[in-house]
Amino acid sequence: MPEIDGEIVVEGLTSPQGLAFDSEGNLIVLDSGVGGDETIEIIDPTTFQPATGSVGETGRVLRLTSDGELEELITLPSLAVGGDFISAARVVELDGALYLTIGAWQAMMGEEVPIPFFGTVARLDDEGVTQVADLWAYEVENNPDETTNLESHPYGITVGPDGWLYVAEAAANALLRVNPADGAIETVAVFDPLPGVFPNRFRDGEPLADPVPTGVVVTEDGTAYVSLLSGAPFIPSSAKVLAVSPEGEVSDYAVGLTMLTDLTLGPDGNLYATQFSVFGIEGPVFNSGAVIRILTDGTSEVVVDGLPFVTAIAINEAGDGYVAINGAGIPQAGLIVLYAGLIDMEGMPMMDGMTEATPEATASP
Repeated sequence: MPEIDGEIVVEGLTSPQGLAFDSEGNLIVLDSGVGGDETIEIIDPTTFQPATGSVGETGRVLRLTSDGELEELITLPSLAVGGDFISAARVVELDGALYLTIGAWQAMMGEEVPIPFFGTVARLDDEGVTQVADLWAYEVENNPDETTNLESHPYGITVGPDGWLYVAEAAANALLRVNPADGAIETVAVFDPLPGVFPNRFRDGEPLADPVPTGVVVTEDGTAYVSLLSGAPFIPSSAKVLAVSPEGEVSDYAVGLTMLTDLTLGPDGNLYATQFSVFGIEGPVFNSGAVIRILTDGTSEVVVDGLPFVTAIAINEAGDGYVAINGAGIPQAGLIVLYAGLIDMEGMPMMDGMTEATPEATASP
C-alpha cells in the first residue's frame, strides 16, 4: 500500500462512514458492510433504473479503544446496490447510548421498507438496537423540500443544547430535530436548491442541483452549521456550509467549497469539513479529497489534501484528527487515518474547489 502522511489505525473497512468519540474517549467507527445473501428488486437510487440489491447483517458498529483495540459492538443491516454500500451513516452519544442514522429509501423503491431500521434514527445501548424515529414515514407525510421525489437518507447527527438530536436529512434536503425520549420529529429548516447543469426531474425540469445536507454541528447558542454535498454533477466550488439560527433562518457561512461529506467543531473553535472528491468532466479527480478548516470569519483553508474519497472526520480534545478515507464502493479498502495535532497543522489556500498543492498522498489499494 502506498504511504500516506497520517497513521493508519483501522483498515479493511467497506465504505466507512461516521466517526465519533464516546464519553470514555473511544472512537466509534461505522462500517457499511457488503450487503448479504438476501436479494431484493429495487430501483437504483443513483441511476433510477431497476436493480437487484443484496441485503445482509454485514454493517458494523466498531469501537477503537484508547489502547488501540478494535471491538465490534453490533452488526447492522447492509444494502449493496450498484456500486454503493448503505448502512449506518453517522453516530453520536447521548446519556450513555449511541444514536445512529441508518439507511436510505426512496418511494420508487416501494412504499414499504423491507430492511430493518432503514430510514430511521436508532438507539444502541445495552439492550441492543431500537428504533427511535421513523424519518421515512416523516418524509412520506411531510415532504419538507416539497419536490416530487419522496426520499429519506438520514445522515449527519448531533445533540443540541436543548437535548434533542439534530439530523441532516440528505435526501429530504432539510435539517430535522428528533426528541430522543419519544421520537417526535420537527423540521428546523429546509434548504434551497443550488445552481445546476442538467434538468432536475424532481424540480420541474429546472437546471437545479439538490443541496444534500451531510454534516451538522450545533453550538451552545443554538446555531446549527450544516455542510452540503451538492447534487450531481457536483460542480466544484458549488457546495457550502450554512448557518441556521435557532428560529430556523438560513444564511451562508462558508462558500466556494466542494462535495462536503462531514462537519465537526474542533477544540480550537474552528469548523472542520471533509471534501469527498472533486469531479471533473471525466468523473472524480484521483486523490482530490481533503480536510478543510473553516475559520470563524467563514474563510476556508486546506489542512490535508491528496486523499481518496473522504467520508468522515472526528477530532479529540487534544486536537488529533481521525479521518475516514476510501469511502467509495470498494470492499475492504476503507481506512481510518490519524493525523496527530491536526488543528495545529498549517492551512493551505484553496483554488477552484481544489487546492494549490499537488495531491500526492494516497491510500488506494
